Amino acid sequence: MFNVLDLLLDTAKEVQRCIKPILGSTLASDIVGRGAGGDLTRGIDKLAEDVIINSLKDRDISCIVVSEEGGVMKFGSKPDVYVVVDSIDGTTNALRGIPFFCTSIALSKGDRIKDINAGVVLNLYDGSTFYAERGRGAYMNDKRIKTSYRDSLEDAVIGIDFSKAEESNVVRLVPLFKKIRHMRHFGANALEVCYVASGFTDAFVDIRGMLRVTDVAASYIILKEAGGEIVTPEGNELDSILEPTQRVSFVAASSSIICEKILKTIEVGR
Repeated sequence: MFNVLDLLLDTAKEVQRCIKPILGSTLASDIVGRGAGGDLTRGIDKLAEDVIINSLKDRDISCIVVSEEGGVMKFGSKPDVYVVVDSIDGTTNALRGIPFFCTSIALSKGDRIKDINAGVVLNLYDGSTFYAERGRGAYMNDKRIKTSYRDSLEDAVIGIDFSKAEESNVVRLVPLFKKIRHMRHFGANALEVCYVASGFTDAFVDIRGMLRVTDVAASYIILKEAGGEIVTPEGNELDSILEPTQRVSFVAASSSIICEKILKTIEVGR
């Protein structure tokens, strides 16, 4: 049996090594197709995914790959685990030279988010690496991480993605806009959830229903192992089938206290 974290970490590092030479070039930015998730696939997305697929094949890993670009693919004689891939999260940042984009790889024993057992999110610009395995805690660059202890919305640093959100969702967020003083959005949601896990920020909110499950799969387990919570806007535990077209909405928070305050605030805006 392969070591799960070693596989994910080695694969993520290989992605960084291979995409680095093409950053800033037309090889990175050229449109090469359309992914299973519906978005245009750029050269950098395809290269990163190819690296991940080849890593799994080279190690003779029997698995079902769920990928934003390639869709659902089966490898090996007995594919009984899922590898959930967002080869590049934050493609626009990568193409524009904004140093906040990552590769996200999760391993799951079943076909739902709740079954995810391990995940790695690696910032492809600076190599910062977040990872976790169920029951063993969460880490950044080999240092154990925990979520923050702030319980005041006014003092919290909260990421919110409302890009292309429908007006009804923006209206729902208005009471939250009015309460918080420190709002952020960096453009790679997998990394943003990891920032909550590490205590850099206190929450991340995305209620648009536009984010693919592949984007959040790895950071889901990292946040949970760091002591955080990730729930639907209705307050239910986040869960979804692992398919490249599946979309989710969620509130990721450092604690149940912050989570509950955010949920109550956006409920006021409904």
